[in-house]
Amino acid sequence: MKRIWIAVLLAACLGLTGCGQSAPETAADGQSWDEDWVTIGNVLGVDTPDGLTLRDNSDALEAKGMYYAAWSAGEAAPFVDGDGETLTVYDGQVSLLLAGYDTTQKAADSAGEWLAMALERYRVEETWEEERNGQSFTLLTCAYPSETGPYAQGAAAFGVYGNYALSVELSCQEDFDGSPLEILRTFLDNCHYAA
Repeated sequence: MKRIWIAVLLAACLGLTGCGQSAPETAADGQSWDEDWVTIGNVLGVDTPDGLTLRDNSDALEAKGMYYAAWSAGEAAPFVDGDGETLTVYDGQVSLLLAGYDTTQKAADSAGEWLAMALERYRVEETWEEERNGQSFTLLTCAYPSETGPYAQGAAAFGVYGNYALSVELSCQEDFDGSPLEILRTFLDNCHYAA
């Protein structure tokens, strides 16, 4: 999982455009932009669903048009990775990546590349198209092939909004309480896009 995000971040640094806009007043679904939403790139507002806790909202690559946010579910526990580093992992983690491009086609190409990486690296059980809160996504459910990683199962969504590529992944430990797919759907239903 970590390798995919690093590869995505490095690849996306090529051809990205900056944002620099103020927060929107209205979402595309007609709601007024709520200051309690987690605003990502002035493009996306997440009304964090119950059971999830915001852990990171990074705009470190804002000048390149890239944003990352993460939420956790459940309890924190230490995990020693293959490099001997001790990491903090949770029962479940939602990772959101938003990348802006100068054209919609480049955003679609990027989202397609992210989907292809997921299909290659995970044991994908099923993929399909679905609309959540007015936004179209390719969804998938998967198992993680590594016996050495902290996560065993998950669900992911890949989409394009205007000239932005969007990836949302929920990774869960073996004994996660709940359906990764239903939690991902709830998360996507709580995403609002700038009008």
